Amino acid sequence: MKRKINIITIGGIAWIISGVLFLVQNLFLLPLQGPPALEADLLVWLEKWKFNISMADEVLLFAALFLIPAVFSLYQLVSPTDKFKAITGCGLLASSIPVFIFLDIILGRLVYPVYNLELSADIYRLVLSIYYGGMHLVAIVFSIATLLLSFAIRKIEQGRAIAYFGFVVVVADLISAFPWITGSAIAFVCQLLFSLWFVLLGVRIIASAKTCVNYEEKDIV
Repeated sequence: MKRKINIITIGGIAWIISGVLFLVQNLFLLPLQGPPALEADLLVWLEKWKFNISMADEVLLFAALFLIPAVFSLYQLVSPTDKFKAITGCGLLASSIPVFIFLDIILGRLVYPVYNLELSADIYRLVLSIYYGGMHLVAIVFSIATLLLSFAIRKIEQGRAIAYFGFVVVVADLISAFPWITGSAIAFVCQLLFSLWFVLLGVRIIASAKTCVNYEEKDIV
């Protein structure tokens, strides 16, 4: 039992780390605005923001990997209240992890050389469209998962505030799915709410694990 509680605590910490890393990734991409359409401007744009893109690429990988223990811990928290929503919501979150890793590879093709292969402007456009299209998909998947999990979290002890904030994050996720329409500033604000929800989830999960430890100690006494 104590081993399981320790794993849940690690998962709660993973939520906090993942949320911070996703925010950092977006901070690196915030100054980029949208990529230019003209070939010459696009190549200059990529060279100018090479460092930001490379750092965002590195951070995205670890943000995605920390979701693995995070999703497990969230399932342990909400499954006793509503198993269907827990399985569906956490399953959607888990399905986004390999997508994030794939998008990390895609983003890396913009800045990291492979066998000194030069890419044309058309290929760069394809890579960028796949990246932004993939992030669009992930944002929609996260909005659905957040909606389902917020309904389940609302039923746990001291979970109503996080659940209601989750409903706000659902709207933010949908807005952030269209950065080419809303603009990078609004998309970043939505990402800030998204990351804050991760942190709040982590704090709540860690608190639930500590509560279980206290109950165990009282039972032993």
